[in-house]
Amino acid sequence: MKKILGVIVLAFLVFLGFKGYGYYHDTYVGETYYALVPEETPEKTPTVNDSGEVVEGLSSYIYELTFVNKKGQVTKRAVEISGENPQPLTPKAFVTAEISKKRIVKGPNYITKEEIPEKALKEINL
Repeated sequence: MKKILGVIVLAFLVFLGFKGYGYYHDTYVGETYYALVPEETPEKTPTVNDSGEVVEGLSSYIYELTFVNKKGQVTKRAVEISGENPQPLTPKAFVTAEISKKRIVKGPNYITKEEIPEKALKEINL
C-alpha cells in the first residue's frame, strides 16, 4: 500500500513540475521580434490599472505594433509606454522586443535597420 501511495505522489509531483515548466516557458521565455514604429504617435492617455481604475499621476502612450521574428512569423501586440512623463517612441524607428506566447517579456528597444534579419525586414517593409 505504501508503494502505491508513493508512486501516486511521485506521479503527481512530476505532473505539477511539468505544468509549472510549461507555464514558465509560455509566460517568461521569449523570442526576439522586430517592428517598425508607426509614423503617427498615439494620443497620451491616463494610465489605467488592471482593475480599470485610473492611476493618479501617470500617463501612457499605447501602440499597436506588428512584430516579426527572424523566420518571418508575424504577431500583433499592444505596447504601453507609461510613467509620470512618458516619452513616445520615435516615429519610423525600428525596435526589438522579447515576446513570449503570453506577453512582451523585454523591450521595446531601439535598433538599426542593419540589425534586423533579412526575412523579418521584408515582412516589416510590406
